[in-house]
Amino acid sequence: MIIKNAKIVVENKIIENGWLEIENKFIKSINEGKTNLEGIDLEGNWLLPGFIDCHVHGGYGYDFENGTISAFENFSKNVSKEGITSYVQASVTNSKENNIKYLKEFSTFIENQNSGSKCLGIHMEGPFISKEKKGAHEVSLLTNPDIAYLKELVKASKDNVRIVTYAADLQDGSFTKYLLENNILPSVGHTNMSFAQCERDYQIGFRHVTHLFNGMSGVSQYEPGLATFSLYKDDILCEVITDGIHIEKDTLKLIYKIKGADNICIITDAMNAKGLDDGEYKLGNLEVIKKGMKVFLKESGVLAGAGATYDFNVRVMLEANPEIKMTDLIKMTSINIAKQLKIFDKRGSIEKNKFADLVVLNKNLEVLKTFVEGERVYEK
Repeated sequence: MIIKNAKIVVENKIIENGWLEIENKFIKSINEGKTNLEGIDLEGNWLLPGFIDCHVHGGYGYDFENGTISAFENFSKNVSKEGITSYVQASVTNSKENNIKYLKEFSTFIENQNSGSKCLGIHMEGPFISKEKKGAHEVSLLTNPDIAYLKELVKASKDNVRIVTYAADLQDGSFTKYLLENNILPSVGHTNMSFAQCERDYQIGFRHVTHLFNGMSGVSQYEPGLATFSLYKDDILCEVITDGIHIEKDTLKLIYKIKGADNICIITDAMNAKGLDDGEYKLGNLEVIKKGMKVFLKESGVLAGAGATYDFNVRVMLEANPEIKMTDLIKMTSINIAKQLKIFDKRGSIEKNKFADLVVLNKNLEVLKTFVEGERVYEK
C-alpha cells in the first residue's frame, strides 16, 4: 500500500511532501517528494504516528466495567475515530470479585483482538489509592497497595496488567519494587503524599505520574506535594488531561514550560459517556452527569473521568501553547509513552520496520483517517 502527497511528521523533522510504502502491517519505506505509484492521496494533509492513550476508561457506551469481550471489541473499534491507534484501558476501583471477573474476560479479548485500535493491556486505577484523594472512586473498596492482591489480578489478566496507579505513601517501597521487577509501570497518583515522601520511591525507580494535578497533593509554599515533585524532577513523565476542564489553559502553559515536550504524555481519562449525548451515566457504581465535555459526580459535582476525545485534547493543548512544533507534539501523543511502555521498537513513531500505526489530520487537526498496523480502520 502507498500513502502519498503527505506532510509526514517523523522523529525530529517534517517531510513537507512525501510518501510511505506499507507492506505486511509494517512501514517498508519513507520517501521525500512525489510518486506516480497508485495509492491513497492525502492531498497535503498531516501524517502523524497514531496517538497512544495510556489512560482511557471507555467511551461510546463502553468501558472496562462492562466486563464483556464484545464491549471491549466495540470500544477498540470506536476509539479509532479519535486518531488513537493503541491504548491502555483503565479500570476504576471495583470489588476483588468483579476485578477478577472482568480481567479474565479482558485477557481473552487481548489474546483474540483482530480489528480496531490495538489494546496494549490494562491500567489498574485503584483500588490501591488514598481515601483523601480518591476522586470518583468508591471509598469502601479502597485498600493500601497489596502485593498478594495485585498478584491475583495479574494472574486473572494473564499478565496483561501494564500500569498500576497507586498511593506510594501507603506502602514501604516493596510494592514499587514489585511493579518494576514484573515489568508493570508504577504510576503514582490519587495520593496525598508530601514532596519529601516522594523521594524514597523515586530512588527505587518510579518515573510516571497519573493525571498531573488531578487526585494528588499539589503545589504549595508550605506543603508541597506530588504535583510539585513531578514538576521538579525532569525525568518524570506526567500524564496530562489537556481538555481545558481538568486543567485550565494557563496551567497547561505552565506545565509545558516546565516539563517540555519530552516529559508529558497527553491522555483523555475518558469514561463511557465520551461520544454520547449529555445526560446521566454510571462510572463503576457511581452516578455521573455528562454536560458537554465535562463529566461529574451527580452527588458532589466532583469531576469523574472525562468526556473529551483525544484529538480534542490535542487541539486544546496547541491552543494553550501555539508555539508547539509538530515534531514536539508527537512526543506528547506517541513517542514518550511508547518509550515508557517499552514498545518504541515497534510503535510510537513513523519509522522503517515499525507498525504502520498512523493518523491523518487536516490543517485544523481534525482526524480524517486512522491506520492500525497498515489497515485503514477509520475514515471521516
